[in-house]
Amino acid sequence: MCEGAAKAKWTFMVYIAGDDNLSSAGAEDLREMREVGSTADVNVLVQFDNAGTEGTRRFRVLKGGNDLVETLGETDSGDPNVLLDFVKWAQAGYPAERYALILWNHGGGWEPLAIDTIAQEVRSPGYSDREGAERAASTLRRAFFRPTLEAILSLETPQDRAICVDDGSGHALDTIELGKVLDKTVAVLGQKLDLLGMDACLMSNLEVAYQAQPYVNYVVASEESEPNEGWPYELILAELVAAPDMPTAELARAIVAAYVQSYKAMGYSGDVTQAALDLSQLEALNGALDTFADALLARMPNNISAQIWKAQRKTKRFWHNTLADVGHFGKEMRRATRHKPIRAAADAVMDALEQGPGHLVLAEEHNGSGVRDCTGVTLYMPSPLVGLSRFYGDLDFAKHRRWLELLKAYLEA
Repeated sequence: MCEGAAKAKWTFMVYIAGDDNLSSAGAEDLREMREVGSTADVNVLVQFDNAGTEGTRRFRVLKGGNDLVETLGETDSGDPNVLLDFVKWAQAGYPAERYALILWNHGGGWEPLAIDTIAQEVRSPGYSDREGAERAASTLRRAFFRPTLEAILSLETPQDRAICVDDGSGHALDTIELGKVLDKTVAVLGQKLDLLGMDACLMSNLEVAYQAQPYVNYVVASEESEPNEGWPYELILAELVAAPDMPTAELARAIVAAYVQSYKAMGYSGDVTQAALDLSQLEALNGALDTFADALLARMPNNISAQIWKAQRKTKRFWHNTLADVGHFGKEMRRATRHKPIRAAADAVMDALEQGPGHLVLAEEHNGSGVRDCTGVTLYMPSPLVGLSRFYGDLDFAKHRRWLELLKAYLEA
C-alpha cells in the first residue's frame, strides 16, 4: 500500500521481540493471526525479530500466509528506535482511523549471552559471566527495553546491580522508557493510540498507566507474569475483523475475556490475569490514593507502619513482592486498622477500582487460586527489607502524586 491510500478502520500492530528463547512462541502467535488475517478494514501488521538466520521481518498478515512484506536483517528488538521505526512504517503504508500497538515479550526474556553482550558494551564494572547467568534468571530478564538493562548494568558494583534487580528498579526504568516511546509514537500517528496491549508480564500497573495516559486511550495488560502462550490472537482478531466498527472499549473487554477463557479451555493449571483500563478514568483512583496516602502519613507518628506492614504481607504481590494489587492492599489495610479516616480512605480506593464502563478498570478477569484477590491494577510497594528503588522517583506518578512521600515515610519508620 502506498502513502495517501484510503484509511482502514484499524491498524493492529504487533511488535514481537522474539530474538531469544521465545522465538517459537512468536511463530505460534503469527500462525494464530494467520487463521484470521487482514481485511480491507483491518490491517494486521507484525514485526517479528526471530532467533536464528531469518532476522527481522515485517508482515501484513493474511489468512493462510504468503504475507511477507519486508526483510530487515538483524535488528535489536530491545532498542526503542527499532520499535518506533515499525510504527513509522505502519502509519506510512497502512493508515487507519484507529491504531492498536501490541508489545510482545511474554514468557521468558533476555538470555545470558545477550546480557553479557550489553554488559561488555557498557563496560559494566566488575561484571562476570556468572553475573550474566544470575541476571538472566532474575526479574531483569523480563525487561522490555535494552536501555533498562544498560542503565542497571552500568551501575558501579555487582551489589548495586543486584539490589536494583530486587527492588523494582528494572520495572521503573522500563516504564520510563515506555513513556518516551509512546510520546514519539503519538507524534508519528498524529493522534493517541486507541489501544496499547502488553502481551508481556506484569504491566497492568498504575505507574505504567500513569506514564502512558497522555498518549493512550485504553491499556490491556496482566498483573501476573504471562504464560508462554500469551494472547489468543485468533480469537481476538476474529472478533475485530467481524465487527471493525466496535468501540475501542468493546475490543479491550473482548481481549480480556478471550485471554482468560483461552487458558481455562486448555486446562492451564497456573494463575492468569488480564485487565482493560480506561485511562480517561485514571484520576478517580489517583485522587483516592492521594487521600489514602495522606491519611496513612498523618498516622505515621502513631506507628501505623506496623499495620501497613501487616496489610502488605497479606496482599497479593508480584515482581519480587514489590508490586502490590491496589484493591487488595486497600482491603487488607482496612482490616488492619480501626482508624476511621484510614478505613474511609481505603474504602474510596476500593470504590475507584469498581469494574465496568465509566471506571478505570473497564474489565478484569483472572483464574487460579493465587490471584483470586486481584482487582486489576498493581502499585509499587517494596518491603522494608528491600527498600526504595533509586529510580522510582523519576516516574511521572512518583513526581506528581503522594505515594512516594508515603513510601519514604513508611520505609524510614
